[in-house]
Amino acid sequence: MTATSVLPVPRSGRLLIALIVALFLGVAPLALPVRAALPLDGVVIALDPGHNGGNAAHATEIAKKVWIGNGWKPCNKVGTSTRSGYPEHRFNFLVARAVRSRLEALGAVVHMTRTTDDGWGPCVDKRGKFGAKVGADLLLSIHADGASSAYHGFFVMRPGIVAGYTDDIVARSAVLAKAMRRGLLDAGLPIADYYTTTGIKTRTDLGTLNWSDVPAVMVECGNMKNTSDAARMTTVRGRAQYADGLVAGIRRYLGR
Repeated sequence: MTATSVLPVPRSGRLLIALIVALFLGVAPLALPVRAALPLDGVVIALDPGHNGGNAAHATEIAKKVWIGNGWKPCNKVGTSTRSGYPEHRFNFLVARAVRSRLEALGAVVHMTRTTDDGWGPCVDKRGKFGAKVGADLLLSIHADGASSAYHGFFVMRPGIVAGYTDDIVARSAVLAKAMRRGLLDAGLPIADYYTTTGIKTRTDLGTLNWSDVPAVMVECGNMKNTSDAARMTTVRGRAQYADGLVAGIRRYLGR
């Protein structure tokens, strides 16, 4: 008689066998390990990386007008760039991905209006509607400005009253804007010295904000034409600093 070879049972199979035996014998099985609770468990965040890498090649499509609640605006725009040619759409996308990874590590579920940087759109109305579509607790739209090179710093734009559109989110968006400002400041980022020196600006002409049915803000992280801002935006370390500030603002708003 030859010895019968026995194939090894995978660990998952051994656990199942042990559970079946324990139930058969009436013995309580050992408790399986449970993941520790994370700070943002149960939270859903919508991220909107502004513009898109293929917008320039789809000029006709992005020029089409969409309704934003109080007027008509282009579907989307190409965005700005640093004086050396580093594009805003790339900065927005990389920062959004860094924010997503940080939020997911904290337990949040994160959805992005675009998951690549080589397409075109989506239009601003679809971006605004996205937060409600995915059941998000808030919508954060990430951008960079292209002002005179003499100016630097970030500012946060929040929705103003557009009757029938933003009435339900204005108050909570104002709270979110203040939290984002604090988070960016705590990350060591400079507040803007132009456009608004408070770091917060109310806007009623932005489709992404007007169409949102969840608290929403749009953050201009810095001025890409400014030497110091551009130096930060074009480095991994600098983009990580922006991501840290944005995540800190989200957590401050959520109280978590």
